[in-house]
Amino acid sequence: MRYAYVDQNICDRSPFCPASRSCKFGAFKLERKGLFQVEINVDKDKCTGCGVCTRYCPHGAIKLVNS
Repeated sequence: MRYAYVDQNICDRSPFCPASRSCKFGAFKLERKGLFQVEINVDKDKCTGCGVCTRYCPHGAIKLVNS
């Protein structure tokens, strides 16, 4: 089973993340860390591994990994 993984070292942590908005399954969790900073993670149970989010990430911070 594949799922999306967010590399926190590459992610810019924008609250307007286009990749998280592209997910039809609601697999992205955004946790506020400040006014314009969030921590972005993926809920493995909701992620289907479709890969749409990888195309929308402007920084290439999202990769599909095998569980």
